[in-house]
Amino acid sequence: MSAIKTFLFSAALSTALGLSAANAQDCKPAHEFQPLKAGKLTVALTNTPPYSLEKDGKISGIDGELVTRFATENCLEITYDILNYPAAVSAVQSGRADIALGGFYRTAARDKVTSLSVPVYLDQLSVASVEGYDTVDALVGKKIGTVEGYDWVMQMEDLYEGSTTYPSSLNLAQDLQAGRLDAALEGFGAAVVLNAGTDVKVKLLQPDERITATVNPSQTSFLLSKSNEALVSAMNSSIEAYRAEGAIAKVLESYGLDPSAAEVGEGRVIE
Repeated sequence: MSAIKTFLFSAALSTALGLSAANAQDCKPAHEFQPLKAGKLTVALTNTPPYSLEKDGKISGIDGELVTRFATENCLEITYDILNYPAAVSAVQSGRADIALGGFYRTAARDKVTSLSVPVYLDQLSVASVEGYDTVDALVGKKIGTVEGYDWVMQMEDLYEGSTTYPSSLNLAQDLQAGRLDAALEGFGAAVVLNAGTDVKVKLLQPDERITATVNPSQTSFLLSKSNEALVSAMNSSIEAYRAEGAIAKVLESYGLDPSAAEVGEGRVIE
């Protein structure tokens, strides 16, 4: 069975967004652009809760809900393929997908091969611990871990002697819950999901210049094709509209994230 999934929006979703079954066929798109396939929005979906995932045969998660709304407002049916991060970037770059989802950080490398949407939300740095630590100083002398590739790894290693990096967020959470770590530095959303139902508390790490990500958290974007400027413009306009009406803050909160992450500031990229 193909991994590509297709779904039609339910009557309930259409009604919620002001599109009844009776007038769905007469839907007028909010924006003018041409997707890869007429009448469809092709999504490269990474399975990275709470940012994006497949649920009940549909795209879901924070990114998924926002893009579902965008597709509905533009009278499009969503098709999607579940991919890992490199493959999702490649799918957009090579013209096999209109958009990639998954809490993608705005990096210079991605900006070279795809169009980054305006920032959607911040992936705030958290501390996960049983004790509820939330400051840089409180972690001194503790067994600290994080995931390879995060932009705070080098600063963590400088501050905390003997700190450890892990190949995945799951491995990090498992060692924390098993008591092999005192605290884990992790993106807030992933920490909330992976430690749900345990004794671990997830706190935002208080701003401290010694760890830059606490002062300038990573911004996330949707990845779009560089060859479809009209789609990029439409998506950027919609994101800013969703932010202004509080929709991004609301969906963040519904997934257990701090709604303040919707306030992204000026766009920037990580080198």
